Amino acid sequence: MATTTGVIRLTSLAVDATARLRSAELDTEARDLLRGLGLTDGSIVRVCKQGEPCVVQVRATRIGITSRVAGTILVEPMPFVALRGLK
Repeated sequence: MATTTGVIRLTSLAVDATARLRSAELDTEARDLLRGLGLTDGSIVRVCKQGEPCVVQVRATRIGITSRVAGTILVEPMPFVALRGLK
């Protein structure tokens, strides 16, 4: 899948940056697992830690994912969003 303007890989975001999840370049099983953890299309994520693992906050939950998987997730960066504003 080609990226579109304004869409970058999750691994390119700085710590504390927020973004809206757009898609993941993963097989169906892995994509379903991420959805089960709350990483759904359109959800807002905040990067808590980059590296291994990459830790992101989705709603009130923090999720650790491998940097390989994080590199397949495409997001649209957003201006700062207060934590309680994550939905």
